Amino acid sequence: MRLRKLDPQELIRRAKDYLAQTPKARAGLSQTARAVGTSPSTLALAFRTSERVSFYRFALNLRLARAAALLPTYDNLSRLATDLGFASHSHFSTAFHRWAGLTPSAYRAAVDRQARAQGPA
Repeated sequence: MRLRKLDPQELIRRAKDYLAQTPKARAGLSQTARAVGTSPSTLALAFRTSERVSFYRFALNLRLARAAALLPTYDNLSRLATDLGFASHSHFSTAFHRWAGLTPSAYRAAVDRQARAQGPA
């Protein structure tokens, strides 16, 4: 497959679209680069330059934001971790705590308290 040179902003847009379309999977740099028609090194450089964050960090933050949105709907945190591509419940909990400042369970409890305090919609 011949890779063509794309504008870095176009690469970023395509990569973000691809990541948004694969919500239940962990899409790595190589897989995403292949999907958007560029090399992994070119995509990594585009993210580092344009987004001021590595591709890995961007994709991880996206998965953690999804986790935060899905926490109220999952009873089993190990299942949520697996569904979002984390290696284990422990890996997920550690990453989530670093990202949100709370463990997934504490975050869910805080969201539940806030929802109860606001009352029915």
